[in-house]
Amino acid sequence: MKHLITLITLFLLAVSNYTYAQVADTLDLGEVVVTASKTPTTDRETTKPVTVIEREEIERHTGLSISELLNQQNGITINGAASSPGKDKSVYLRGASTQFTLILIDGFPVTDPSGEGGAFDLRLLPLENVERIEIVKGSMSTLYGSDAIAGVINIITKKSETGTFNVNGKASYGSFNTYDWELGASGSSDIIDYTVNVTRTQTDGISEAEPRDGADFKKDGYERNAINTQVSVKPVEGLTLTPFLNYSQYDGDYDAGAFSDADNRYEANLLNTGARISYKGDNFEIKEAATFTQTGRKFTDGFGVFNPEASLFNSDLYGIYNKFEKVRLLAGFNVQSLNFQLEGIDEGSQILSPYVTAFLRSGFGLNGELGLRLNNHSEYGSNWTFNVAPVYNITEEIKLLASVSSGFKAPTLNELFGPFGANTELKPQQSLTVDTGVELQLLDGRLSASAIYFRRTIEDLISYSGNQGYINVNEQNDSGIELSVGYKLDQTKVEVFYNYLDGAITQNGEETDNLIRRPDHNFGVNLNQQLTSNFSVSLSGQYVGERNDLYFNTNTFSTEEVELESYVLINANIQYQLLDEQLAVFASLNNLLNADYTEVYGFNTPGFHFKGGVKFLF
Repeated sequence: MKHLITLITLFLLAVSNYTYAQVADTLDLGEVVVTASKTPTTDRETTKPVTVIEREEIERHTGLSISELLNQQNGITINGAASSPGKDKSVYLRGASTQFTLILIDGFPVTDPSGEGGAFDLRLLPLENVERIEIVKGSMSTLYGSDAIAGVINIITKKSETGTFNVNGKASYGSFNTYDWELGASGSSDIIDYTVNVTRTQTDGISEAEPRDGADFKKDGYERNAINTQVSVKPVEGLTLTPFLNYSQYDGDYDAGAFSDADNRYEANLLNTGARISYKGDNFEIKEAATFTQTGRKFTDGFGVFNPEASLFNSDLYGIYNKFEKVRLLAGFNVQSLNFQLEGIDEGSQILSPYVTAFLRSGFGLNGELGLRLNNHSEYGSNWTFNVAPVYNITEEIKLLASVSSGFKAPTLNELFGPFGANTELKPQQSLTVDTGVELQLLDGRLSASAIYFRRTIEDLISYSGNQGYINVNEQNDSGIELSVGYKLDQTKVEVFYNYLDGAITQNGEETDNLIRRPDHNFGVNLNQQLTSNFSVSLSGQYVGERNDLYFNTNTFSTEEVELESYVLINANIQYQLLDEQLAVFASLNNLLNADYTEVYGFNTPGFHFKGGVKFLF
């Protein structure tokens, strides 16, 4: 409780003691457009809770990683974001395991079929390449298929600005001997837009494992190189062709486990390439995207080398028909082909999925979505998913939303064909999610508030049994409440949120806690302040409640449950612009209170640390 009181007190002081400085520009209070529904949708029309991180906010948080920025958002916890810089990151959206949140790059899925649960590694994506992030909560399997049970995180990469040629760059240095640099260029004309961005990060890091009894553990650092390039061509009116390529290479250290130092090495590379085609007519739009994602990983430890490789080919063809004033129709056909290779294993699976969604607009405030999808899997057969999501705008200021949606996650190739406990008879994990709540936009949009309740059930949960390998045995039930209040006043923007989670796994009639490393109570405050026309400060604070963790005790050779204490983290980002906003100096100051805390039992976390640098745009 004292941690929570500390957090609230600090931010009340920060807000109440602020002396307002008048500047010329004001915040844009216009409508927010969301693209994760595959058709642009305003925030008044969205049927699921949505968080949008705009480019302006990303620029304010220069120096952070994607994981650190996501960890500051309502309803999401990134376990490992506040640990050793190279620690693996787990995405817990609404308390769901990482495998149940689908990561999109520019609206199209990226997964790692060779990984545990098929989860994508966020360490491979630098924030410097990102234009915007959309977080949609609630099942999105009707539009996106497998993995989108808890929701989707759509990471939109940087695009060129119309009618300009720009060169941008960044260089920074920080704690743990951390270097970052970025160099990019973009331009556009009437028929072509292009962008290219190259980044590099290297750090000595800190020991991933927590030293015990004064032990001297070696530091675990990493290096990451990434390139993002895209060209968009408009040869005739209405037609757009967009080939793209994203490539990341990661090379880092990791330890043997809790309280256990080791000289282990992890290498990974990500190739995401393809092309998007769209044609827009008077009353319709047709889009096709063919993307190829290849992930290679190499683990080197005392037992040898483990080198899985995987690929995903995704083709998504869909059309949008919007001739009718009150109904917009979307219909498509999705093909996914996944492949997994490891030491004599070369296996794959395919999913063929037709789908349709109707976006309904009544004209008197009642809107909604009705969606249906048939998933045909080469191994387990077929299953259906659906989405029923009405929204009622009582007034311009008050929106009631509700949805009932099903979702699924196909067994991963590692679970079906991998070297440890593979089972080709696995069924898909299937979910049912209910959302209901209210969203408010008051005082001409300056004051916003929301209260959302959700309940999610996942059946045929896949778990690993020492005797049987991977099997479908469990049922998982999670529920929660998400509250938020936001306020915008000229150069001030503040958001306060609170999340409550409750969850359990039922196996053989017995319930056990499934919220491992996930707090029941999470409270956060984000404050952005433009002090002058050139100088801005962003503060974020988070109270993370008590959590349970599982620890394998090497002395007793048994798994033990431990309780992790609650903690508060306060972070700040500072930016000062020069030369008519073409040059800026920035600093990120993390763990300002130098808190001693634990994210994962037996693993290290840093005290106060910083990063500072300069960036330019010409």
